[in-house]
Amino acid sequence: MGDREVNYTCFLICSVFFCVFGNSFLYGYNIGDVNNPAKIIQMFYEDVIAEREGGQPMNNNISAGNSSDNTSNTRVHYLDYEAPTNVEWLWSITVAIFVLFGMIGAFVSGKWADYFGRKRGMILITFIMFLAALFGGIPKVTGSFEVLIVHRALVGLHCGLNVSLASLYLAEISPRKIRGAIGTCHQLFITVGILWSNIMGVSKLFGTHELWEWIFIFNAFPALVCLIGLPFCPESPRYLLIKKNEEEEARDALRKLRGYFDVEDEIDEMKVEARKSQSIQSFTLKQLLTSVDLRWPIIIACVLQVSQQWSGINAVMSFSSFMYKNAGVEKSLIEWVVCMTSLINVLTTLVAVPLMEKAGRRPLFLYPMICMVISFITLTIFHNLQNDSGLQESRGVFAVIAIIAMHTYVIGFALGLGPIPFIVVGEIFRQEPRAAAMSLSLTFNWVCNFILNLIFRFMQKAMQGYVYIPFIGILVFAIIFIFFKVPETKNRTFDEIAATITRGRKAKEPFENGEEMQKMNA
Repeated sequence: MGDREVNYTCFLICSVFFCVFGNSFLYGYNIGDVNNPAKIIQMFYEDVIAEREGGQPMNNNISAGNSSDNTSNTRVHYLDYEAPTNVEWLWSITVAIFVLFGMIGAFVSGKWADYFGRKRGMILITFIMFLAALFGGIPKVTGSFEVLIVHRALVGLHCGLNVSLASLYLAEISPRKIRGAIGTCHQLFITVGILWSNIMGVSKLFGTHELWEWIFIFNAFPALVCLIGLPFCPESPRYLLIKKNEEEEARDALRKLRGYFDVEDEIDEMKVEARKSQSIQSFTLKQLLTSVDLRWPIIIACVLQVSQQWSGINAVMSFSSFMYKNAGVEKSLIEWVVCMTSLINVLTTLVAVPLMEKAGRRPLFLYPMICMVISFITLTIFHNLQNDSGLQESRGVFAVIAIIAMHTYVIGFALGLGPIPFIVVGEIFRQEPRAAAMSLSLTFNWVCNFILNLIFRFMQKAMQGYVYIPFIGILVFAIIFIFFKVPETKNRTFDEIAATITRGRKAKEPFENGEEMQKMNA
């Protein structure tokens, strides 16, 4: 199998597309869809509260900058709007509940994936997104901000499930030679989703008082595409053979995905893995945490997910508007410059797809993370220089340098720490514990995301220009850990990778010619 050329069959391409568009894209889209229209939606919240208290809507004379000449001097631009404390709290709940329900979805995703299957599991959760789109489209009709909070909870639940399901499906349908490249498509479509949500939310499109609900209704479209297309795609062959013991169905699925009739080499590999897991019916959380063989894979999976969330990516995005303002960018252009940052993220992730199989996982982990550390050090220095009263004449230059450093950080994240944790976590486990392990590691991802969202505002106020220092420390720790403990997984079977970690081999040491692996399997 290793010497065969990869056939990019219609089934393989369609399976990847429907998986990532109906799941990964929606995850990214719902990360970013509340950013650009945030102020306008906060105005809606304030109006609802005012009406319920028997008063008049407070923001009748506030527009998104499209006012006529005779009223423009009495209207406030939406970017200048400052929400009252009660609205700020409600908005924080609206944003954070996405992460809270994402944790719930991630925690149950392993059992969901094993019970319903990878493909059917993704099909079933589309109905959660249809319901979410309904709730997202009726806040103004119902005069209720609570329905938008329900919308955010539902999309969080969907995303918690879809991240695990999509990662498992992509890892298990991919030919070994391009497993990393296909796995990177997951992160690529997350970045495309973030970019598209930023574009949808600009004030010239749907980021207006009249149209902002359509940003949330749009969620139904990718879900519908997934519901229509995914049933025609094969189920994961590994799931069919190892979990369901359906050898013929697995063989048929492999033939569709590979484009050739003789797939016995992959079937034999799966049978070896299936024989090893026959004595274990299913993996529970207790088994994952107490199994000696899985101790290091679990630690690696969780450290990678924690490092991804606590690398500071959300901190960089939170400071972006402030930096653009300091650099002299006009208010009306800031939202478009934010879109440009997301575009850079997409383009860099696109570059990472072919690099994943040429450079391998470890180099794309380590070198971009070193770039991220340097970028954060630069950001810390120049962010503080901007606030130095004796250097005000150079403030614009410092801001520009800080913005460049921010973009080099985003590039580093998009090349390594963004896509690779999802791929590696799917590769370092054998079939039997893979779904449960993915579920556990993604729960760590969501918990860390929730904690950072909860405390970052207080970190920002307390540490100001030094807010990046904790992230620098986390990145340095992650670099050291990856260097010594995370193996190269490129072009290796799941069994070889798992055996490397279990036997405590050095992270950089590969199996040569498969001889040792054959001895272990004998």
